[in-house]
Amino acid sequence: MSTGATDIHVLMLLASLPPGRAGGAEIQGLALASELQAQGVQVSILTPGKDSPKGAVPGIPVYRLHSWPARIFAFLSRVKPRTEKKTAPVALDESRDAVAQISGKIRWTQVLFYHIFFWHAVLFLIPRQKKFTCIHAHTMEWSALVASRLGARFGLPVLVKESTLNGFKSLSRFPRGHFRQRLLKETSHFVAMTRAIRANLLAENIPADRIHDIPNGIRILDYPARAAKTEEIVLFVGNLYQQPAKGVDLLLMAWAEVVVRHPRAVLLLIGDGATSEWTEWLRRQSLDQSVRLLGKQSGLARHYLEATVFVLPSRREGMSNALMEAMMFGLPCVATDISGSQDLIRNEENGLLVPAADVQALAGAIRRVLDHPQWASEMGKKAAETIRGSYDIRRIAEAYVKLYHQIISPAGAS
Repeated sequence: MSTGATDIHVLMLLASLPPGRAGGAEIQGLALASELQAQGVQVSILTPGKDSPKGAVPGIPVYRLHSWPARIFAFLSRVKPRTEKKTAPVALDESRDAVAQISGKIRWTQVLFYHIFFWHAVLFLIPRQKKFTCIHAHTMEWSALVASRLGARFGLPVLVKESTLNGFKSLSRFPRGHFRQRLLKETSHFVAMTRAIRANLLAENIPADRIHDIPNGIRILDYPARAAKTEEIVLFVGNLYQQPAKGVDLLLMAWAEVVVRHPRAVLLLIGDGATSEWTEWLRRQSLDQSVRLLGKQSGLARHYLEATVFVLPSRREGMSNALMEAMMFGLPCVATDISGSQDLIRNEENGLLVPAADVQALAGAIRRVLDHPQWASEMGKKAAETIRGSYDIRRIAEAYVKLYHQIISPAGAS
């Protein structure tokens, strides 16, 4: 147990929890909460939604702030206007579509949902404000705005994790967004997962002493040695509903070039989200026999162990959980040279980095791994060493314990 950990009671704000959609930030939040608890830190989670046994976190109190207005506006905020046109998933215009950053107007239903959740949280904290020592928001979205407002109202220190590349800048889209940004700057501390995120926060004139460098972490698992295989399996794992940020359209176009040289290779796409347009495109391109859309899967270990190469073609990332998992399993990885991936991968040493949105470079890197299995295997071994040496969730949790102490008692921090 970390010294003094029992003096801390963190109120974590997560945008969603299972059985609802949970992205990488929420998965990281749950993993961190579990490990913090193991190290003696008290953690409670605050999230929207109705109580559900399926979404319970063992041993950690979860408070789902729920009301009929909140449910209505949460539903409406997820419904796209009928006038909004669907974007073809394999025909994006990089010069026109803002796919590498968070953009778009905040809709009135989202604003109302955010305000309703804030006032629910106020009512929640009034009888409990002395119970908690700090507030920790895991996304630089509406939950960060709620955290800063709660911290100011109840005199609690606030920590906000920047889980994507330009989340702080995107807060200006909210009503009184520039005022909310100033409040965050003045009252909160920030976790930067990557070098690029730190640079972006500094560019927003956030004081350097309020920015803390802590990467994502994963639970380190023991696994059987990777056996030599004759099959060529290329694997992608990610939330497909986050497309086009995930770059799956780029991967599919690259795949059309890969199979020319490797006609027996198979591409597995794992993740939750609609794929009907992709299915039609694959059929038209005669790629439907070499691409398998597996949907959401549990027990990913077997897929990591059976694959030949893992590919992360994202246009935008914080720090990908799936990439970290693939590297931990010793799988050779190809990723775009963006935030997160460029922190994890040393090009041609423990993986390959390619320019973002470059279909030819992506196809070439995949072919290169398939063409040189021994070299790829050595990269995979070094990838596993990287994750096991620096990204164990236990070490990450220890860093957070030190940070919590620092923001709770700044005068006594060493």
